[in-house]
Amino acid sequence: MNRLYNIFTFLSTFIRNILEVYSCIYLYQKGLIFREILLFYILVYLIGIILNIMIYFISRKVSINYLLIISIIFSIITYYLFHKSNNYLLLGILLSVSMFTYHPIRHIYGVYSLNNKVDIGNNLIFMYIAIILSNYFVMKRINILVIILLSFLSIIPLFFVDKKMYNSKMSLIKKDKVIFFIKDQGRVLFMLFEPLFLYLYIDNSIRYVGLFNVIVSIASIIYMYCIIRYVNVNKYFKFINIFLVFVLILKLNININNKYWLYVIAFLEGICFKTSELYSTNILYNTVDEPIGYIVMTQIIFLVARIVLLIISYFIGDIKIMLYMFIFIIFLISLKKDTIGVSS
Repeated sequence: MNRLYNIFTFLSTFIRNILEVYSCIYLYQKGLIFREILLFYILVYLIGIILNIMIYFISRKVSINYLLIISIIFSIITYYLFHKSNNYLLLGILLSVSMFTYHPIRHIYGVYSLNNKVDIGNNLIFMYIAIILSNYFVMKRINILVIILLSFLSIIPLFFVDKKMYNSKMSLIKKDKVIFFIKDQGRVLFMLFEPLFLYLYIDNSIRYVGLFNVIVSIASIIYMYCIIRYVNVNKYFKFINIFLVFVLILKLNININNKYWLYVIAFLEGICFKTSELYSTNILYNTVDEPIGYIVMTQIIFLVARIVLLIISYFIGDIKIMLYMFIFIIFLISLKKDTIGVSS
């Protein structure tokens, strides 16, 4: 099962990474202004809440593996129409379906793997290699049919993966854990809008943004293979998180003539963000016996928090000020020890 899922992850990451990393830039290139892009993502996340509720009930009837197949099909349609259509309502609906028939299932699989002591390290390595290659494809303007073909191929392993049925009992989540999840959305949204910032303020070329993301991904692989063996994430998280805040502030203020320093920053950012992601994942996957209900609840918390932050950002109306707000929220995580736990 694990090997087949690794193959699926590798092949499906190409199109998913391109959509989730570059969609901001694609929307801007289509002529949307910053506030309109924010409204687009508010729509995506609102639909995501509905989809997560649907997943909770659908999972009682069919294997969640079929949702991954739906995710790939919608990702292919979304990717194609992002290049062909200006119907933003349709694009928002398609992007939401492609994202939120994938991410909850990925986390459910992660919880299942943790509970059954399945190593997911290789799965993450497969994902980061695919991210590097997908950014390379964007930089080289590889024909979209190649991306679509790889995505179709990713469906094949799913027919051979164990179609396990999971319990769908809802879980209550401790208050401190909810607060952490809310604050962690500052990191998620910063990463979402970072490519657009690079495009607007540093170098308005897809190639540069792609190279930046390649360096971030290489740093993440180095972290997974080397650093994680010697660094206690829980022990040093607050220090690394504060250092991440410093790196992000430095990036927002760097002189455009020194843009190559951003490659150094990209490397440091990749390591720090990977530490934050791993810390967040440890909290998300901790002590969960009923994965579907729990993951659906956490996804809804994530999405509501993102919607609120994007509404605030809409009234701010400036991407740089918005990113400073997200950095401040990232910093807040370092000020309080968040309790890990789940009550049922």
